[in-house]
Amino acid sequence: MDALVAFLVGQLTTDGFAPVTVLRVTQGRVPVPGTAQALGVAGRRLWLAHAQLIGQPTLASVPLTKVTGVDVRTVRRLTATRRELSAWVDGSTLRFTVLDDEATTAAFVAAARHDGTTTPG
Repeated sequence: MDALVAFLVGQLTTDGFAPVTVLRVTQGRVPVPGTAQALGVAGRRLWLAHAQLIGQPTLASVPLTKVTGVDVRTVRRLTATRRELSAWVDGSTLRFTVLDDEATTAAFVAAARHDGTTTPG
């Protein structure tokens, strides 16, 4: 577990939430310093932890009722093949490059699509 995921899980646990799932992502096509992020589903909310170049990571969340869709697709680029996650939140589209494996990604998508209370099998 990397430091950002540990921060997200620790904050959620401290605040009384049991994380259903956590996913490591980055914005942009190539992970660079300052782009690391972690998404989590807990307490019927979508959580985002964002690494800072200096200081503690920031944490934000939205109710899953504002998340109208989540999708992952595999894309081929000149540099490599990667998985991209799109989340439609309150009228905006958020796009991330997924760093975790397919099983972790599938669990995250299932939790985000099913109100965050369970991860359907």
